[in-house]
Amino acid sequence: MPGRHVRFSSTNTFHSPPQAPPLTSATSSSSASSLGPLTPPSTPYSALPGPTPFAPRRSYTDPSFVKSQAHSFIAFSNKPVLKYDVSMHPSTISTCHTGLSCAGFAEPAVYPPQAAISLLTPHLPWAIGVPASNGSYVTVFDVIDSIYRTLRVNTLPAEFNALGSQKLMRKAAAAYTQRYERLRGHRGYTEEKKQGVKRVDFLMGYTRLQGISPTPGAPDVWQLNIG
Repeated sequence: MPGRHVRFSSTNTFHSPPQAPPLTSATSSSSASSLGPLTPPSTPYSALPGPTPFAPRRSYTDPSFVKSQAHSFIAFSNKPVLKYDVSMHPSTISTCHTGLSCAGFAEPAVYPPQAAISLLTPHLPWAIGVPASNGSYVTVFDVIDSIYRTLRVNTLPAEFNALGSQKLMRKAAAAYTQRYERLRGHRGYTEEKKQGVKRVDFLMGYTRLQGISPTPGAPDVWQLNIG
């Protein structure tokens, strides 16, 4: 790609999973990797409509979904309870709401509770698997942790090329550059740059978590909403 270069790492670095975040602003540049790749969609990325090849193709607002609900911390909203940039460590989570308890992170992420769920977003060719860390039900923090760790996985050159157009490749490359450049002058800058393009860069700068919403007839499959 003329004028812009991206880097791909052949290995992933594993770190201990982060602890449940406080409900205040914080900074951290810890990198984590994670659950490994899941099955991409069968439709060629270049054939999908929208600003990215994974843009939404339908709305999940069917009244039949009311039987499944997400915890208020992560329920889909244009003004979500939690403010979280998924390209950042969970310790950076903040909220404008007063009186929220950190204990909420240990509560079931969805109702009825599930032992494991999958998160799907048309903006990415990968599903995000969320296991129950307590061995019983998926918690709010399990969802946040899994999103963060899965998006920290390095992409392969073939996955990058599957974006299908130079325009989309440039956007993903720009997201990679912006991600490591924000650390310039701080600890972790060189390592972040060296690790190369990650799954989060396929979001092309749209990294605000807007919550999760149910999908039809599948209580263990949820729509991940990013803005």
